[in-house]
Amino acid sequence: MHAVVFQVDMKPGWKGNVEAELDQLVTMVKSVPGFVRGTGANGDRRGLGLLLFGSQESAEGIAATASMPPDASVTLRSVDVYEVARDV
Repeated sequence: MHAVVFQVDMKPGWKGNVEAELDQLVTMVKSVPGFVRGTGANGDRRGLGLLLFGSQESAEGIAATASMPPDASVTLRSVDVYEVARDV
């Protein structure tokens, strides 16, 4: 199993619908072959996303195409792929 870890920066003063953005993202990610599960966390200025995939190829494919539209509530800071050492 492989994990894709996203780090994002929240845009100060952004006025939009975060729930709609997240719904769209979840729908897209769930349709990717090999998707296992994911979770996200956010603070005042930063957020993290962790997506698990059954194969390295699926994880690397998502990481390679990661981007945020200019009108999104966040900017993409980094995207990394890791092999999962243990799933608990």
